[in-house]
Amino acid sequence: MTRAYFPFRLAAVDLDGTLLAPDKTIPKANFEAVHLLRSLGCEVILASGRRHEDILPIYHELNLDAPIISSDGILVKQPLSEEVFYEQLIEPAVAQGLIKEGLERGYSIFVYHAESAFYSEHDDLTSRYQAITRSRKPILHRNLHTLNGTRIHKIVWCGNPSKLLFEQKRLAELFQKQLVVCESDPGYLEFMPLLSGKYAALSHLAEHLGVPAHSTLAFGDNWNDVEILSRVAFGVAMTHASLEARQAAKAVAPDGDEAESFSRAVNLVLDKFSPVCSSR
Repeated sequence: MTRAYFPFRLAAVDLDGTLLAPDKTIPKANFEAVHLLRSLGCEVILASGRRHEDILPIYHELNLDAPIISSDGILVKQPLSEEVFYEQLIEPAVAQGLIKEGLERGYSIFVYHAESAFYSEHDDLTSRYQAITRSRKPILHRNLHTLNGTRIHKIVWCGNPSKLLFEQKRLAELFQKQLVVCESDPGYLEFMPLLSGKYAALSHLAEHLGVPAHSTLAFGDNWNDVEILSRVAFGVAMTHASLEARQAAKAVAPDGDEAESFSRAVNLVLDKFSPVCSSR
């Protein structure tokens, strides 16, 4: 069979809810879809809210060799060489102030630091956050205010959802020129550098690699994929994606098993842009 020209050279692929099944494994169909993209000259870039270290087991299982976009676009790093292509940090005084204020207001705090993930209290909220983000080795640190504030990627306040919703409105306005302030899940208020985001990270990496914007793809399912799905050349939302993600994307994967939605999304792209390459 003659292989048609495939117009995309980079594909940003979300993990939880996209590449991974609900049980956090990689379905065979999705594994094959990743390598089909690579066989067509399209490099797969894992792009997740997880920390870099927490993405590595999946990266190695897929036998990838491209950089990773982690922490919702805060860091772009090449695991094989440890080269950092892009990194956004919270300004030290702002980071220290948020940690101090959060602790004073009675919230449990989770901190993504360049060295590790730290948390202030072992409670139901921080335990659930660890499970959601698949943090492998978070460190209990009762005195987070003593952390080196110059290396902080992200801060999370964990607490009562309705109380945090009020805090979000206040703090989003206060830090509108410095931070992204968002609710990632009920009970979790996240603070990230203003210029972070999967799209910003992918754009920086594409420019570094000499890949034009019209040669970029993205696959995702949730709030942190909305911007990248809407701004790459072609973004595909999973069948079960949030309404915001589906509205932002250029296309939505066809109906079927949730676990294999990514595989169907890849077939959709191939059918549209390179019909004879379909994996079916």
